[in-house]
Amino acid sequence: MVTRYVVHFEYGFPRADVEALGRELVGENVFAPGYIPPPAGLLHLDAMVYAKDEQGYDTILLPDRNLVSRMARVARDGHAQLQDRTSRIALALMAYSQAMGLDFEPSVAFHELGAKSGNAVANEELAWFRAADRAAARDWIAVASGRMSRVDLGHPPSTKACDFALPLRRWRRNYVVALKVAQLELKGNGTPIERAIALFDWLYEDFIFAGPAAAFATMYFGPKAARRGLFKRLRAPEAREEAVAGIRNAAWDMTHLSDFVLRVSRAEDECCRYIFASADVSLVRIARTLLLQPEASDGWPSFAQALAEWWSEADARAIADAMFARVQHLQASDCPLPNPSSSDIDAMIADGEAWIRNWRP
Repeated sequence: MVTRYVVHFEYGFPRADVEALGRELVGENVFAPGYIPPPAGLLHLDAMVYAKDEQGYDTILLPDRNLVSRMARVARDGHAQLQDRTSRIALALMAYSQAMGLDFEPSVAFHELGAKSGNAVANEELAWFRAADRAAARDWIAVASGRMSRVDLGHPPSTKACDFALPLRRWRRNYVVALKVAQLELKGNGTPIERAIALFDWLYEDFIFAGPAAAFATMYFGPKAARRGLFKRLRAPEAREEAVAGIRNAAWDMTHLSDFVLRVSRAEDECCRYIFASADVSLVRIARTLLLQPEASDGWPSFAQALAEWWSEADARAIADAMFARVQHLQASDCPLPNPSSSDIDAMIADGEAWIRNWRP
């Protein structure tokens, strides 16, 4: 027996425009879903309505810093004249999300901004982001579809100031890992796979086995990876502070990934579906590996199959085996998991930064 589900949209709903925006966004490869997408497609309108109304799932987008800032800028400046790819994606994503009633969870993006630029800047941008995200779907669609050049969303709402400059514990731990990855790269000892395994050994024996950070490193070390931008200015001989800043940025990328994994782990209990969104293609590719298992299943590839984009088939299998062996051993162990204290983290960061600053080619 075939069950049919009829989806109705309100009169005048600009379905053709919204469908076009959905196709554009999917075609840009900016998403990593935390669930198996429906056969109709990740952003298919009917599938979205069915997930909400029939299955009871809220779909929540986790945008990165660059998308959030551009959404806020459109609200602040009243126009969408930025012509770069990231700005176009941000505009289309906000228009589609408002049309389909999707929510955003941008907290990591604002902590990243607060850490770099201070609380005043982060809270001001948050206010403009909230102005962008309040109900004005038809205006956003009209601007995204080219029928309007400006949008007036009014003044930003008053908001309670948040302490975004306070360092996130998760970011601090990811920063330690990012510093270690940078050291292994700059030392240049061994082959790329030996450097990856050395990182796994260090995470397993001396720190915390941070899966998202480890996955980030597997791409960075991968001989076939397009890793440009993952660590900015790492080898700049006369700009070591820029190298440190690039490693800090990489730690924020890792933190976006770890936040995605944490939220997906709780999603079913919360009746939510999470989608990570970024115009950074490399970051999205890493995010898509984070939920993969040792073996392919449910239409998803195995972790090793995904790594074959960056490594030879044999090395990809060896890396996957090494990573999952360590994770499974930790899960089976009766010993408590490592939990470095705040002072331990402080010392590791200070030592790692000093090493990076003193490195010379």
